[in-house]
Amino acid sequence: MIDVLEKGLIHKISVQANLVQLRGQIRKMIICIMKNGEITDFSKVILNGISSRVLVDNKSWGFSSTNQQRKENVISILEDSINLARAASTTKTQKINLQSCKSMEVDIATPMKKNIDNVSTEEIVNVVKEANKGLMDAGDRVKSSEITYISITDNKHFLSSEEVKIKQHYSRVMLYVNAIARENGTICPASENYGHAGGFELFAEKSPYDLGKQVGTKAVALLKAKSPPSGKFRVIIHPTLCATLLHEALGHPLEADLAMAGGGFSDRIGELVSSKLATIYDDGLVPNGLGYFTYDDEGIECKRTVLIDKGILKSYLHDRTSAAVSGVLPTGNGHAWDYSVEPLIRQTNIGLAPGDFTEEEMIEDIKSGYYLTGTFGGQANISGDFTFGFQNSFKITNGKIGEELRGANVSGNAIEVFKSIDAINKEDVLRPGACGKFQFAIQGRIAPTIRCEILVGGTGGK
Repeated sequence: MIDVLEKGLIHKISVQANLVQLRGQIRKMIICIMKNGEITDFSKVILNGISSRVLVDNKSWGFSSTNQQRKENVISILEDSINLARAASTTKTQKINLQSCKSMEVDIATPMKKNIDNVSTEEIVNVVKEANKGLMDAGDRVKSSEITYISITDNKHFLSSEEVKIKQHYSRVMLYVNAIARENGTICPASENYGHAGGFELFAEKSPYDLGKQVGTKAVALLKAKSPPSGKFRVIIHPTLCATLLHEALGHPLEADLAMAGGGFSDRIGELVSSKLATIYDDGLVPNGLGYFTYDDEGIECKRTVLIDKGILKSYLHDRTSAAVSGVLPTGNGHAWDYSVEPLIRQTNIGLAPGDFTEEEMIEDIKSGYYLTGTFGGQANISGDFTFGFQNSFKITNGKIGEELRGANVSGNAIEVFKSIDAINKEDVLRPGACGKFQFAIQGRIAPTIRCEILVGGTGGK
């Protein structure tokens, strides 16, 4: 594939563009799904192709892709992307003065102990069987189960007219467990997952059985639980929910394309936008994080970017274009889900730095509040307004954990919620995550437990 891309790069038509970026990709994805004890899907998907992205007249990008990988196909998509960029250029006046890339040749692979390509069908099936067994061992009130195993291996190639040649070999493995418990007309769902950038060794380090038992036990326990009340409370937010809040309600508004469109962080560089206890960053080089990338799909290194430093907004997440418009350096956040789509500004592994508190210290200072755990996702907008679901909670009275309650929703504005943080746990947790911003992405989140004020939308009494 590299040879084919190189032939396109040196073709005479390439001189018609200010910048040429050629990408090639071969992806293998294995999916195994078990529903209620039966394998309902076991598939292997192979995806491969090439794409061309060009900058013309220093004003306009053009993009074209194909799943054909011969020299004539590279020339064809290169020509298409140039024509598209040239047509769009007539409508634009602003120049894009990109920060130049240094010449380099790189070949990098995800560290792993057990290569996914060497894993047998039986081993994969055994993983979902073990997780399902854990679910079933939680009791006969577990009435529905779904286990999903996913592995993705990517061989990615990037060449540009700036004399950049990057080969990246990535491997990711994930396991998702969902359960529904039912009794006397009461239905309680629960779910959990884990994953990493690495190989099949994930399941030697984390037991599929234990994950299944954890989810099943939670669902069954919630059958007897009451709903939490509604109101604004001082709460402890577990990393599972903190990770969702961090990614959706803070991470997206910190992406430059959304910030520059008038989001909640627009034109606020240098301002206090959060609690002074909060330092938020994005880091593509977090070991085992699902958002582990050494270089993005524009050839920029994915290093650590501090976004909010002790409450002060320091930076947005940038691709090369937004960085050029803003007069700053790109941060390595131009990512594409696969070869067939253009890179856009995405988080890699977004994190909230740990603080100075133990969880016990965080709880003991609450006279009346709640401990919220688990996540059912939700929605947020570029202003940071959000609504998210949590799976279960615990009443806190006079600094002690009490009755377990069911899940509900939390809502508010993330900027205001993060300003209310008055304690952050000493320990953070690496969580798996996914995102659907215009195109799919797999990412990581690094979240500690936090203490803050938030609006809970429960249906129970006080």
